Amino acid sequence: MSFIVFLRRPNLFFKLFVMRHLKNAATNHFLLVILLLPLLTYCVNTTGPLVKIPTDFSSPIGTSHFSPGISHVDTTLNYPWDNNDPTAVKNVKSLIKHAIAYENTPIMAWGVDDPWPDPSQAEPGNWSTLDSRLQLIIDTGGIPVITLSEAPWWMKGELQSDGSTRLIMHSEEWSNIAYSARILDNKMDAWLHLVQRVAERYMVAPYNVRYFQVWNELKGYYNPITNSYDYTTSAGDPSGPNAKHGYTYMYNQTYGRLMQVARSLGIVTESIEVGGPYVVMDTWSSSAQQSNPSHITKAYGTYDQRPLDVVQYWLQHKAGAGFITVDGDNGNKDGVNITDPFTASEKFADITHWIRSLNNDIYPGAATLPIWWAEWSAWPYTNLADDNYNNAIKSYAMIMFLEAGGSVALSWGGLGDGTASKGLWTTTATGGGQPLPWYYSSSSSSSRLWYRFSATSVDVLDNSR
Repeated sequence: MSFIVFLRRPNLFFKLFVMRHLKNAATNHFLLVILLLPLLTYCVNTTGPLVKIPTDFSSPIGTSHFSPGISHVDTTLNYPWDNNDPTAVKNVKSLIKHAIAYENTPIMAWGVDDPWPDPSQAEPGNWSTLDSRLQLIIDTGGIPVITLSEAPWWMKGELQSDGSTRLIMHSEEWSNIAYSARILDNKMDAWLHLVQRVAERYMVAPYNVRYFQVWNELKGYYNPITNSYDYTTSAGDPSGPNAKHGYTYMYNQTYGRLMQVARSLGIVTESIEVGGPYVVMDTWSSSAQQSNPSHITKAYGTYDQRPLDVVQYWLQHKAGAGFITVDGDNGNKDGVNITDPFTASEKFADITHWIRSLNNDIYPGAATLPIWWAEWSAWPYTNLADDNYNNAIKSYAMIMFLEAGGSVALSWGGLGDGTASKGLWTTTATGGGQPLPWYYSSSSSSSRLWYRFSATSVDVLDNSR
């Protein structure tokens, strides 16, 4: 059996795909045809060459464990709210219900209020917006995921270059400084109490949350003294309001409290899946452009050693985990992109392969734990207005990630990244809430079957006569 598509004359995605997967390849390669079909459909243009790819749909050769997901990070699905149109909001909710498996929300920020804004109160009590966010997930049929981040202003501080800690003021609750702060060493008990109350509220019906990510991008764990992350199991200095403990210490304390709550509720602890370290996997255009280059260099850039260290240490010292979660995009940290966006989008697969290459005896879980991208973005660099080009880049990124064995990729919202990258649908203003090409390709990526195609018999037909 074959499928035939017309392709745009300058279709960069197809050129790269043929170059990487067909040229000099063995006769039988596997391809996620179910994902490729809608991608090529959106590259269609009847003025281009006709391409025929013989494919054997009779015998799948593998099973994918990948699922698409989304993080709810704004108020575009709230109604009444701002300029949101009820019909557009309803449309998007329907799109989510039919295509997106995992739906994630932070416990505060990004459209959710602080659940414990007043430190004089013994308990958190401001749950209404988080309740609404979780109800949205239930209403749209999603598998709920909670990211345990951010934290109330009075629990946090930022480590300074002189070793002191800058405390966060109430007026700075939603300012940039609050997003670059960690839990204070002497407020860890308060943080764990908040985690406990979140778990008690949302592990049970009607929400039944079983997936938790711990913190977000190691925000606040950068140490300006060492120019690295504080990622160890050190408790820091809990004698006062210091920001010196390591991420893995906080993660292990949080993991333990989640399991304690599950046991108290009669929930099997093995059903509670907790993920970390949620670090940004930075790359730079060259080793010379960064302070801590690794020995891993790809066509698109050189990896920063610091996040690699975080992942390895966390794997070795975690109290337990249900999945590994990381973060990143196809751009370089220094803003200098040295290859095309398709090649750079192989980063998601490359990180997956790197984790799987680690010795599982030394780094327990490297070979077995599902790999999630808590945030991912494959943006086009140029041609920003071309929805098909945007779709092709994102689809290529997910094909590579899926083929590498990736499990979940959470889009950061549904609207994309402003003017830099299109998302899954249009805004929810009047007339909006319409699916974009990437929505269809993303929804197809959850297909569980892999098929073979004949790599030596792809025909580019002349349809000009």
